[in-house]
Amino acid sequence: MIEIIKVDNINSESYRFTEELLTASFPTDEYRAIDEQRKNVESNRLFSMNIIHDDSTPIGLLSYWQFDGYIYIEHFAIHPSKRDKGYGTKVVAQIIDKHRNIVLEVERATDDVTARRIDFYRRCGLALCTEEYIQPAYRPDSNELPMHLMSCGVEMEKQFEKIKTEIHRNVYGK
Repeated sequence: MIEIIKVDNINSESYRFTEELLTASFPTDEYRAIDEQRKNVESNRLFSMNIIHDDSTPIGLLSYWQFDGYIYIEHFAIHPSKRDKGYGTKVVAQIIDKHRNIVLEVERATDDVTARRIDFYRRCGLALCTEEYIQPAYRPDSNELPMHLMSCGVEMEKQFEKIKTEIHRNVYGK
C-alpha cells in the first residue's frame, strides 16, 4: 500500500532519505540550498515535504506548496531502484484524488527523456500550459530555466499570471 507521509523533522531518517533522493534526482539548478530546504521543512506553513512508502519501504519523495485553491508540486521523485514499476502513476493518481487541483513545472521537451516526462504527466491527467514560463534561479549561483507549467483541475488559461506570480513569490522569493 502506497502512503504519502509528511516529514517535518530534519533529523529523522525519513528526512535524510528525501534529501538524498532530492539531490541525487535533480540538477543543482532545480533545488534550493539545503539549509533553505531544511528551514522550509521546519517552519514554512505553506510547504510540505513528504516521503512515499510502499508498505514500510521508502520509495520516493514529494514536496509541495499549499496555495489558495491548488497545490504546487515542487519535487516528485521515485528512487532509481523502484522506477519503471508503476509507482509514479499510482502516486500521481493518489495526489490528484486527494488534492484535485495541481500545478507543477516540467522541463521543456528537448530530448527523449524530457518528452517522456511530459507524456507521463499527460497520461496521468495533467494538461500542458503553452504560456511562456521561466523557473527563477533558486539561489545566486544557480540559473533560471525555461520550463512549462502543467496542471490538473486548474483553469490555467484564466489563472496563469496569478499562479505564476504566486509560485515565483512564495517558492523562489521573487
